[in-house]
Amino acid sequence: MGIMKIFLFASFFVLNIICCFAAKSKVLIVFAHQEPQSFVFAMRNTVFQTLVMNGHEVKTSNLHQLKMILSLDRTDFTEPFDPEYFRPQNEQKAANAKNRTTFSKELRLEHDKVEWADIILFVFPYYVMYIPGIMKSWMERVFSFGFAYGEGRSLKGKKAMIMYATGADKNYLKDIEIQFWDTINAQFTFMGMTALQPFCAYKAAGVTYEQRKEYLRQAELIAVDIDKRPPFKPSEQQLIYLNSTITSVSYTHLR
Repeated sequence: MGIMKIFLFASFFVLNIICCFAAKSKVLIVFAHQEPQSFVFAMRNTVFQTLVMNGHEVKTSNLHQLKMILSLDRTDFTEPFDPEYFRPQNEQKAANAKNRTTFSKELRLEHDKVEWADIILFVFPYYVMYIPGIMKSWMERVFSFGFAYGEGRSLKGKKAMIMYATGADKNYLKDIEIQFWDTINAQFTFMGMTALQPFCAYKAAGVTYEQRKEYLRQAELIAVDIDKRPPFKPSEQQLIYLNSTITSVSYTHLR
């Protein structure tokens, strides 16, 4: 009996050791903000440091630092598919068919990071009821046809999440997640990724210092358990709004 107890204890100990050293998710942080002293920058730094300390591999794309151009045009490609008429999807499809070798160097690097990641985390300020233009441009150019959607898409099984800060309070922006529904659904779920529950720091510049610290604490807790973050699920009120105003498609399966 004593030997059995020792065996069970040893097995439990070994399993705990294995769990502690089990492979963690690889996380790509796509980040947009111009000011290193901003709250959004602090939120990004908090998440980055917490992920690293908890054993995750982390890569970043600081879009302003990368000086990403704001348009999808011929400069995205080193070799045109159709030099007479520029059709973005056709050019992207042709480049992806050549193992992305005819994309520009900066886009190949971003494609490689996306392909590497298990989770893609977008961190940004909420600008004019949407994501910053530089981030929208990144999505248009990196989430390319033949890579992120269409034939040959390779994002299935990945997870994506948005983490952002607003200038207005929660009551004023009570339908803010509804505003993001198209982004979450079309740009994440449509591409085969699982959209995770978003996080918002409301009125970040207008709340107290203590509240901003609390926002950062919440962001830290999300990073600690990023692998356990639940999928995006609209509230009952949001489901009513989505079903009645946005589309004829029913979202009741997300209850």
